[in-house]
Amino acid sequence: MSQGKVKSDSLEYRPAIDGLRALAVLSVFIFHLNHSWLPGGFVGVDVFFVISGYLITSIIFKECQNGSFSLKKFYQRRIARIFPAFFTVALVTLIGARFIYSSQDFASTGATLTAAALSVVNMKLMVQGNYFEMSPDAQPFLHYWSLSVEEQFYLFFHLLLLSMFTFARKRLVLLLGLLCALSFLACVVVTRFKPDWGFYLLPTRAWELFVGSLLAVCGGSTKLVPSARWSWWASVFSLVLIALSFVALREGNHFPGYWALLPVIGSAGVLAMNSGGLSEKWLALPPLVLIGRISYSLYLWHWPIFALVDYRLYFVSEPARLMLKVGLSFLFASLSFWLIENPMRVFLNRRQNMPWAYGALFCALIICVPLGIAVRMAFYLNAEPNTVLKGGLVFNAKNGSKSVILMGDSNGSMYGEVMKKICTDLNFKLSVISVAAGDPLPSTTNGACSQLWLDSLAAVNREKPDFLIISCHWSSKLKGDTQRLVYAIEALKKNARNLVILNQPPILPNNINRAAIRAGARPPFYEDKETRRRRLEANEFLKHFISENCSVIDVSIHFQKNTGDILFCDGQGRELYHDATHLSGFGADLILPVLMRTILYYLQSGAKSPYNQ
Repeated sequence: MSQGKVKSDSLEYRPAIDGLRALAVLSVFIFHLNHSWLPGGFVGVDVFFVISGYLITSIIFKECQNGSFSLKKFYQRRIARIFPAFFTVALVTLIGARFIYSSQDFASTGATLTAAALSVVNMKLMVQGNYFEMSPDAQPFLHYWSLSVEEQFYLFFHLLLLSMFTFARKRLVLLLGLLCALSFLACVVVTRFKPDWGFYLLPTRAWELFVGSLLAVCGGSTKLVPSARWSWWASVFSLVLIALSFVALREGNHFPGYWALLPVIGSAGVLAMNSGGLSEKWLALPPLVLIGRISYSLYLWHWPIFALVDYRLYFVSEPARLMLKVGLSFLFASLSFWLIENPMRVFLNRRQNMPWAYGALFCALIICVPLGIAVRMAFYLNAEPNTVLKGGLVFNAKNGSKSVILMGDSNGSMYGEVMKKICTDLNFKLSVISVAAGDPLPSTTNGACSQLWLDSLAAVNREKPDFLIISCHWSSKLKGDTQRLVYAIEALKKNARNLVILNQPPILPNNINRAAIRAGARPPFYEDKETRRRRLEANEFLKHFISENCSVIDVSIHFQKNTGDILFCDGQGRELYHDATHLSGFGADLILPVLMRTILYYLQSGAKSPYNQ
């Protein structure tokens, strides 16, 4: 979403370009406020891509012609233009997420921060599976994908353009056109078969930046502007194409594909009308120019503000949230532009301050990349399958007086942070071998057990833990084959001194979430009858394992009233569920006292604990 410099020593300033930026950022802004208001507003990103390609190429091309192009200066400009506001927003967003998000969502935010700092958010989003797919209000760095595409493009483009200028200057337009055509072809084909790839990947988006580059290069050797007789109609047609794309296009698997031509051709037409066109006059209106100047900061700030407000205030009325989101977005964008983005761009662009620019980028990366990883590791404890045999995630390994293993699937991992708190307080060693989307139980049908079960059993046999905590999505794991758990418990009890099984909490209807509540859904929320029957049947089966060294904790009573309706949030309005089947960090914290009492009970008496706790 960066667009190069508004004013440059190398380029004549055009207010209309800032006006075009304003149209782009406002379309995205309105689309994110309410998709129905401007269904195609998301294509503002495509407009930005064309502007960016045009401005950056204009600067590089002119410097190549003057023999003054410098790689160090090129990167200095990029750093000065992009990263001060980029990292400021990223760190402030992370701080805000710490106080507002549940532990799982905060952990995901940390992982995305690392991807954003490394400019690979687009690829992270592309490969992010449905299992961990979260609602948009839990992804405050979602909009950084476009910045990642741009930075990936500019990692190689300047070298490509310099090489073509040096060795094939006469064929420069032809070569750029060929690259543009190949990228567009890839966009059309990939969008048809892999829509997410087509949307996020650089090769399928590069053509939009190449269109801007072609305009810049052609502007240096040919007359782009038609005669005065046609310029008025050409400028109107270009604006109409952009407006049409805002109102006519829709989200879906068909985009970008051919449909991205609408905003791209319209943007190219506006940029080509650099004199005399109607678009040049309309887009140079002072209000649009002002918004265009702060467009980068507005783009950076608006989405995390929208996400955090919607996440925390999901019970607040839509008009109140809209006013808060609009007000905070423009306030933070204005402060960011005047206090950070503009002053730092001027300072870091000075030739004598080149070491400061590179030093600032290095420091920002050194801070953000490890910080994001640390947040991800600290707030969602989930083992990778290939680490289970070695003990998964291990905490307090040297000083722990006793050992605890947490085993299961994602319903086990959702208690990871809780168990870490308990083991820290009791000075116990904790090994987390729960694996999201994994099946940690043996097979009883064909004899071929999963590797996760074999590795989990080996880890328990090697560690011989004082406490083995087990939690799974029991209604699915035991469906049609309860003997799986019988075999598992028999095998695990041989080397685990005490077992604690957590039963399954109530399952929310799939259509009940923060978005539904913002749209008007209100408690009471009830579990689907068939889902409830299967869950209660599985939970009842767990009682068979109660013995002197095996207890079963009834988690469900903490999330369901006597009337049967599910507790969606606590008294402070914090969501107790991460999704339909998983507790949030706030929800899991409700089980901490019960788990602590159970462990202390075993330590004191060694006898079985009561079932209902």
